[in-house]
Amino acid sequence: MKKYILKIILVVVVFMHTTSCTDLLDANVYSELDPQSNSEEIIMSTLYNAYSSAQLRYYSGGLTRFYVSAMCSGENWNEGGAIAARLNPLRSFTWASNHHDLGTSWNACYQGIRDANTLLENVGEETDPFKKLVRAEATFIRGWCYVVLYDLFGPVPLRTSTLDNPELAKATDDEMKMQIEKDMLQAIQSLPDEPVEYGRASKGAAMGILCKFYLNTKQWQKVVELSQAIIDMGKYDLLQNYKDVFAIANEGNKELLWALARTASGASGNSGGGTYLQAITFPTDYPLASNQSVYAAKTYFYDDFLDSFEEGDERAELFVRDYINTSGNHIQLYGNDKSLTLKYEFDPDAVGPANGNDMPEVRYSDILLSRAEALNELNGPTQKSVDLINEVRIRAGVSVRTLADFPSKEAMRSALLKEREWEFYAEAKGRQDQIRQGVFISRAQERGITVAKAHHVLFPIPLSEMNANSNIEQNPGY
Repeated sequence: MKKYILKIILVVVVFMHTTSCTDLLDANVYSELDPQSNSEEIIMSTLYNAYSSAQLRYYSGGLTRFYVSAMCSGENWNEGGAIAARLNPLRSFTWASNHHDLGTSWNACYQGIRDANTLLENVGEETDPFKKLVRAEATFIRGWCYVVLYDLFGPVPLRTSTLDNPELAKATDDEMKMQIEKDMLQAIQSLPDEPVEYGRASKGAAMGILCKFYLNTKQWQKVVELSQAIIDMGKYDLLQNYKDVFAIANEGNKELLWALARTASGASGNSGGGTYLQAITFPTDYPLASNQSVYAAKTYFYDDFLDSFEEGDERAELFVRDYINTSGNHIQLYGNDKSLTLKYEFDPDAVGPANGNDMPEVRYSDILLSRAEALNELNGPTQKSVDLINEVRIRAGVSVRTLADFPSKEAMRSALLKEREWEFYAEAKGRQDQIRQGVFISRAQERGITVAKAHHVLFPIPLSEMNANSNIEQNPGY
């Protein structure tokens, strides 16, 4: 039961956050804790606030995290429901600075940064184990929030103190990279091997996030070194069955370095602590348990993606290609670009549309494929990279590759992107993978999106921030 404590607390905190639509700039910003700040209860309350933003910063039950990647990378398409007004601009590359999901992502990250800075300024650097741990976790949270902001918007204002000018200019690209690296390296030094509570940070979580940050910023040698350090820990491994990685009963399994904790309990409307992916994926006539409900929105996978899997690939078994609806009629999905995914199973303890599936951010298979990619970028195809790829493929139940399959660096790069698509679909990786490999814009244009231009690799700074901060410049092209 203990591992669910943090998840329950997060739901309460997020409910408090989301019962108001007040902008971050209008929120109370605390530069000091209560005068009795030595109280562990007060310190932990602030830390949980920071985690609620870091874990649940994508409001609407995690939909933003999924959709921002899935829709603009061409992984999915949607129809129906009020949410279409948010999703269609992502699919058509017509998003603007007032897009709902950009503003909520920005605000949630800066809420986490604000609370982390409050802790770092008020919890002393004593050798006391409790305070040392709090500082390590606060540093992790700040670094993680900046990783997310950098991924979406590029360089942003770097707030490392609650006393910073509220109208800061954007940092340079080098300043962003150095701050993120500094925070994560400091966190790695002090975080425990095992999280104190389920959903809190560990050494492996910080190492995994930093490794992926190095990958997405093409710091290949650092990827090679850090991925090896993660492997050498001996703590993480692939589960035998792909499906089990995402099972609710397996939360916190040995393949997960960092996941965003979710729980259906106590969720409220579309802004609680649950995962709502099932609710905006499955049709209203799909047979459900009595405690489950879905929305009018539906999310589909294209036939050509399902066709791309090799025969026998266990990763392809988590799609619903047809079903018998509640009226007893056979509904054919595959063949109409309407296949659904059950990668995230229905939660038996769901509360209406809210399910308790955690959202994986860094898995061990990602570390293996990241290492293979970095080695290829440095040295071209080698047996080391092939072996890493095969570890993932063997678990999936498909044939192994040989070095002869990769006649060039470009051939292995292309194969790795395809392998990542099979391995990480519905995990919000497509956009950043395509950007890193330089195909994000060209693929959109191939889908007929003629308005897709080079500047679309970043989103615009949210309109609310542009209106509030006279010193910030909008990203190019917007």
